[in-house]
Amino acid sequence: MNELYSILSNFVTSGLLLACGLLLLFVNVSHIRSANYHKSRKIIAAAYLFLVGMNVAEYFFDHQPGTNIPLLRTVTLAIAVSQALLFTLVFLLLLDFSFPKKWHVPGNLIGAGMLISAIFALYAFCPESCFRVAFYGFIGIYAILMAYYTHLFLKSYRLFRRRMDNYFSGNESERMRWVAFSFFTAFAVGVMALLSSMFTSTLFSLLFTVVFDVFYVWFAFRLINDAHQFQVIEPALESEPTEEPALPEEIEKQVADTASVSFSSAPATLERDIRQWVAGKGFTEKGITVNQLASKLCTNRNYLSTYINTYKNKTFREWINELRIEETKILMRQYPDMTINEIALQMGFTDKSLFIRRFTELTGKSPKEWKMKG
Repeated sequence: MNELYSILSNFVTSGLLLACGLLLLFVNVSHIRSANYHKSRKIIAAAYLFLVGMNVAEYFFDHQPGTNIPLLRTVTLAIAVSQALLFTLVFLLLLDFSFPKKWHVPGNLIGAGMLISAIFALYAFCPESCFRVAFYGFIGIYAILMAYYTHLFLKSYRLFRRRMDNYFSGNESERMRWVAFSFFTAFAVGVMALLSSMFTSTLFSLLFTVVFDVFYVWFAFRLINDAHQFQVIEPALESEPTEEPALPEEIEKQVADTASVSFSSAPATLERDIRQWVAGKGFTEKGITVNQLASKLCTNRNYLSTYINTYKNKTFREWINELRIEETKILMRQYPDMTINEIALQMGFTDKSLFIRRFTELTGKSPKEWKMKG
């Protein structure tokens, strides 16, 4: 089993990481305009190639007489810190275009660099008798760092979903759930790496290596293959988000301050225009976005989104779906023989399953159950 682990961790893992790193660097995605996406690809590629170098170093140390456990633990912790920083940086870049300005990236890079330097200083100057105690102290610092990164990610992810729901009428935010899955999987991989260094079990190390390889390969291909998704969501990320609905007077101020755009001059006027649009069943248009609706109403996208959040107390997606479901009820009463698929398409849903899910969320019953009891 030791030989199998050595082959897998040193040769298979290094080969996979090298291949993925080169793919991330050189696969052509020039059609994607997002600068943040391209930065993310380069950062992840650098992380992968850095791991290849560390794997080679680990192989060298493993084949020296007498395994240097303190050094291996030091290297593992340093890798865990660097990977946590780089992956968090990548996830925040993908979710928030304004992120580099808000997160003080240089300060975090310097902080992580100082922590890694301190870890190696511990190994170099701390007597082996007290190394274990000091090492666990650094693990505590790493845990605090991961809690901080998790807080940053969750905050950005919540804001990202709100921005998606305030722009699209479909389920674009749900299609990006793999980003959240990737973050927490990367978190788990980091924890497993530390455990594998503290508890020298070949079986656990073998399991960790398999999980590590599968995740890193999966993430690289997902980032490459989902490039088109970032092109789709890019318009929703191009303006500064609003975390909380604005007050009515703030909306009117926003109207007054945006003189370069032609739009209705007061909330009452906008409400009248919205009612006319609703009466014309404009909400049944497939894939309608807040930008398209703002253009139809001759108003400003940010103003319209804030108005819906404040006066309707809903996101754009929630508001559109509610209008569609209410119209669906009328349609099912008038035309009981229409199929669920026909109704879904007529209401502007992209597929039947999405329609059923939204209908059930808002009514507590499936369309079939509602027709039977309605």
